[in-house]
Amino acid sequence: MKFHSLICILALTILSFVSPGEAVAQVSRPQTRGMYGLTELQIGYGLQGNVQPNEIGFTGLSLLAGYSFSQSFSGGVGVGIQAYNGSNAVPVYVESGYCFKEAGLGKMRFFLKANAGVLIRLNGEVDQARVFGNPQAGILIPVAYHKELSVSLGYFTQWEQKQQEASSQYQLTNFINAKVGLRFY
Repeated sequence: MKFHSLICILALTILSFVSPGEAVAQVSRPQTRGMYGLTELQIGYGLQGNVQPNEIGFTGLSLLAGYSFSQSFSGGVGVGIQAYNGSNAVPVYVESGYCFKEAGLGKMRFFLKANAGVLIRLNGEVDQARVFGNPQAGILIPVAYHKELSVSLGYFTQWEQKQQEASSQYQLTNFINAKVGLRFY
């Protein structure tokens, strides 16, 4: 039920940025150079067989400040918050991406991007800091002048050190994640 409420709030927020007079989104050109901002909601589903704390899934919100070097290449730095089933963490990360040419159907563009960084623990029974990587594929859909809806699907993996009786080893925890966000420039 909480997930449905979150989706409704996201949809209303996105619709508040779009007015009927801004139908020029389909004819505006994509950003070629300059700064942009990206706010994303995400949800992840764990791929582990056992369901230990922090392995079932997560939800999160992230903010990215980026720069487009050309119509295709971009990069940026971001911060956010993620709520797991057993802890909360703050991701601090860098991101780079590549947007393909317009795909028809208006000015929609497909993209590939990847981000990597550190998850800093806020609470819970996990390491103080964990390293993560997240390659993604998605689509940018123009919704208003200089605003695009970003929808992506990715593979989120994190590395953490597990202490076991006189030895320590690194464990990978993997998730399939989906992100929906608003990019403005």
